[in-house]
Amino acid sequence: MKKDYFDALEEVYTEGGIGNTVMNEFYDNIVSGGSERQFARLAVYMEWKYGIKSIKQIKTEHIYELLELFRGEGYKDATLKSYISAFRQAYKWHRHLFSEYFEMPSNTGFEKWAEKRKV
Repeated sequence: MKKDYFDALEEVYTEGGIGNTVMNEFYDNIVSGGSERQFARLAVYMEWKYGIKSIKQIKTEHIYELLELFRGEGYKDATLKSYISAFRQAYKWHRHLFSEYFEMPSNTGFEKWAEKRKV
């Protein structure tokens, strides 16, 4: 049986846990601190939903999907915006880990993406 995302999230820091491979790649390349908890949530989501175990495979819409999941769980807009800021910071600090085609997430981009999905 496939785990619920929030169950899988509890395992990210355990050896072999969902999201652990992406988090190890991230931590091995850290040159400055911050935004790790938010990135851990993204790492779990990537492996849980798509089986992605490499930061190079992350797309901006994956971040927006995760934020939409959080919105559905009752996260406030201010919290969602703080996640976008954290992902932007992680990208700025670790751009070399992402695909050259990755587009930095934004509040406006998230709202436009969410509107398209409603139609």
